[in-house]
Amino acid sequence: MMNKNNAYFEELKRIGHEWEAARIERKARKQQIIDTLGWESDELKAWYEEDAAAKFPFEQGVSKAYRAWATSISRKEDELEMDDFLWEREVTDFVETLRKAGIKTFVYTNQSTAVMENLHQFAAAGCTMEGLCTITRQENRWGDEEPTMVMGIRFSLD
Repeated sequence: MMNKNNAYFEELKRIGHEWEAARIERKARKQQIIDTLGWESDELKAWYEEDAAAKFPFEQGVSKAYRAWATSISRKEDELEMDDFLWEREVTDFVETLRKAGIKTFVYTNQSTAVMENLHQFAAAGCTMEGLCTITRQENRWGDEEPTMVMGIRFSLD
């Protein structure tokens, strides 16, 4: 079973939660400005500038790596499974995030029509295709917790 206590991913989670709490606070402050000072106020204009500058702290590839780890944990998998397609601009961040988190292998199980693109992009990012494999995941759907066998391709992160 994968290690639930990955310090790198836990730090990403903490940062993401802090950003989300700040976003909620900003939205509440916007409503307060509208209610007390109105739509045409300088304070509201300043709020829009502040909100536009409050960029989410992670690129999509980082977010997808985190979600793959968290999902793999919830499915009680032995190694990280990536079942989502990665756009070309996301692959490097995805792979680098896994490396920073100490992940040595992952299994790619996406079945979209563009899988070949990701396979080549993983190779370009320094991953080695180890070969075909089957992994077991435990999904909780409609109370059914039977293990499911999933076909994939294992990559190592050299």
